Amino acid sequence: MNSSLILALCVALSALSSASGAPVRAAGEVNFTECKALSIKLNEMARHLYNTVEFPKMSSIIDDPPVSIRPIDTCNPRSLLDNRETCQSRIILALKNYTRIFHKNGVFKNSACSKWRARANEIANVTRDLLHMLKEPVVDAPLTAVDWYDNALCRDSVERLYSFSIISARVFSFLASQEAPQVEMKQC
Repeated sequence: MNSSLILALCVALSALSSASGAPVRAAGEVNFTECKALSIKLNEMARHLYNTVEFPKMSSIIDDPPVSIRPIDTCNPRSLLDNRETCQSRIILALKNYTRIFHKNGVFKNSACSKWRARANEIANVTRDLLHMLKEPVVDAPLTAVDWYDNALCRDSVERLYSFSIISARVFSFLASQEAPQVEMKQC
């Protein structure tokens, strides 16, 4: 074989083996980098709402179990490396719940919370976008409650959303870091 042909073949193989870039995503795969961006946006919006929504004038005990991330949902980095399905399914369940609560006809429609309705609608749009990124159907039905209960649900929902948004942003940041191209560090 010609030595220049062998050299060209070696150079081509070397270039192919050392090329690094973002991995090509299969059609059904989730783009966790986009999920990270959306979850950070959700967290910023939830923080703003958390700081502006007033506490209700009367206190009430909300005894419905919240849809939240629990320790058994294995959303810690080590568990996410082994199996992210449990954590991801719990995040999806919570996103569907918050989409219904912050829906344009949900808790923020006809209550003392209606002055934050526009912000609630924006949050519902972000939760819908996250569900689409996770390849999940969106249930477009609002969560409705008795009017007197809405006022208490308003602040409670905002507090729970804010806590959830912190955890989901961490989860998606970790998962996005796992799909990013790994930079090889060379010693000097």
